[in-house]
Amino acid sequence: MPRDKQFDVDEALDRALETFWAQGYEATSMDDLLKQMEINRGSFYDTFKSKHDVLIDSLKRYDREYRRADLRASAEKHGPRGAILTLFKSMAEGNRGPHGRHGCFLVNTALELAPRDEQVAKIVRAGFRDTEKFFASLLEQGQSSGEISNDLNPQETARALMCQLLGLMVLVRSGTGKSVLRSAANLAEELLT
Repeated sequence: MPRDKQFDVDEALDRALETFWAQGYEATSMDDLLKQMEINRGSFYDTFKSKHDVLIDSLKRYDREYRRADLRASAEKHGPRGAILTLFKSMAEGNRGPHGRHGCFLVNTALELAPRDEQVAKIVRAGFRDTEKFFASLLEQGQSSGEISNDLNPQETARALMCQLLGLMVLVRSGTGKSVLRSAANLAEELLT
């Protein structure tokens, strides 16, 4: 008969996510992971199976709890144009919560593992496509309300915005100075004119 878990699985997964986000997958040893997750090796393998499985669960959790939530919150607080620009400005200013200095976990993991890990690449590509669709939807809403020029092609502009945001996230992770980050964020406004 299986024993009840002696730890909160979601809390352990959140701690794993934070560890991978801060250190990266390759740089996180199993000992680091177990220590940060505050579980023993047996409980880890009974629950998660492998370090890679925990990474995959962490990426999915990040996508749901951070990326999608950030996009949704921005859209709810601002009009279409404001929602787009707020995302860029908050990324450049480091106003992304306690993990802001780490950049985007999806982007970081894409750079580290996607070229050789199809499971990671699939999650990352889905997140990027969803972000692009989010931008396209906001652009279409903004065009309908007159807030954004009808001269823009929503799909092409959404793709350009997504690429610009990804580049900005890489700059954040690399510790680039605020003036460069602000310049990169300001390009988003230029794309909307």
